[in-house]
Amino acid sequence: MKIRHRLSLQFTLITGIILAGVFVLIYLLSAQYIRNSFYKLLQVRALVTAQVYLEKDELTKKKFLEIEKSYQQSIPDESSNIYDEDDKAVFIEKVKYNWPPSLLNTVRKVGTYRFTFREKYGVGMFYPDNQGDFVVIVTARNSAGEQQLQYLALILGIILCISLLVTFLLGQWFASKALQPIQSINRQVKKIRSNNLHMRVAQGRNKDEVDELARNFNELLQHMEQAFEMQRSFVSNASHELRTPLTTIIGEIEVTLHRERTNAEYITTLGTVLDESEKLKVITDGLLQLTRVDVILTPANTEEVRLDELLWEIQEHWQYKTPPQEVDVVLHNLPAEASLLVVRGNRPLLMLALQNIVRNAFKFSYNQPVSLRLSYNTGCLVVSISDKGIGIAPDELDKIFLPLYRAGNAYTFSGYGIGLAMAQRIFQLHRATVTVSSVPGEGTTFNIFFPTDVKI
Repeated sequence: MKIRHRLSLQFTLITGIILAGVFVLIYLLSAQYIRNSFYKLLQVRALVTAQVYLEKDELTKKKFLEIEKSYQQSIPDESSNIYDEDDKAVFIEKVKYNWPPSLLNTVRKVGTYRFTFREKYGVGMFYPDNQGDFVVIVTARNSAGEQQLQYLALILGIILCISLLVTFLLGQWFASKALQPIQSINRQVKKIRSNNLHMRVAQGRNKDEVDELARNFNELLQHMEQAFEMQRSFVSNASHELRTPLTTIIGEIEVTLHRERTNAEYITTLGTVLDESEKLKVITDGLLQLTRVDVILTPANTEEVRLDELLWEIQEHWQYKTPPQEVDVVLHNLPAEASLLVVRGNRPLLMLALQNIVRNAFKFSYNQPVSLRLSYNTGCLVVSISDKGIGIAPDELDKIFLPLYRAGNAYTFSGYGIGLAMAQRIFQLHRATVTVSSVPGEGTTFNIFFPTDVKI
């Protein structure tokens, strides 16, 4: 069932329940009012009956005629009975009922007593007189009141049905208007495919939930577009990197098999094939390591790591290389508390990520000194790695973390574009972010921001 129909039915159901409750209350109050009015009418009839038949000799002629005139206005199925102190009927009109003494005694006790009898309403009234104490009982059928209640129930039922129909139709219209922006989004989404992810859903100006949905969907499209671009770039770069050694291997073998060669030529060909095969192995091993980086950090495989100590270890590592490489470590604006220099993480992975960046810094700067800087901002530790190398073009800064991607000025250097991709994934595991700033021909700086409040 569509949302439009479901909303209309729910709205109609709620309205129907409210109207039904109100109409039932109206009916019950009306029934109570009609019943009370009829009981009052019977009470008046009982009084008139007593006055006509018990005080006829005491009333003036004019008063008696007025009472008798009102008495002549009968009620359907009305019957009147008068009983004396001995429970004997002194007056019977139309129908005689054998009223039990308990009823007569109850009337004498309470004065005026209301009751129902065989679908009729009855009123018993105690009437003291100079001739004695009497009980007047009047019963009648409230035909007019019952007709009024039936008519009222019919009217309320018709109004309820019409109201529910109108409510459903209005609910359909209202739901259609309310869901129109979503229908518009659906129509636009149907047009978006993998070849036109640059399209976006039009956002409204109401700043409501539908606009929030469109905004979130556009952000999802942007992430998907970036992911597709990264995938296409990865496939392109991977095919290029893998095709080059494979082409070399196939070419060498084909040339060698073209005619018989000397042992020295066979050895040379095998050496070339071996070199290219080792390149393929390095690339595949790097890709395998890249997939293994996607681990889940848990308290079992993490520990407290002091970043300043990590930088000193990196400096010591490169100092003992052959030939030694110069790494300058700078500590700036660090807090006095040692606990603020600690991050929770996997120490070998963090060392691997930082070393990959430092290794690139030496490689692309022709082994010039590399600067490591650690600084502290509120809730964040910043590690900066700077070199004085060839730099990166501005339009390539957002691509250098793609697997197997190499900048245009990096093809003269050895490597396959895996180290930075691996480093970024490791930093992402540790909730750290990386930014890059570079000036071509002057150098590059990587800034890694480690939040100190990350819980693993």
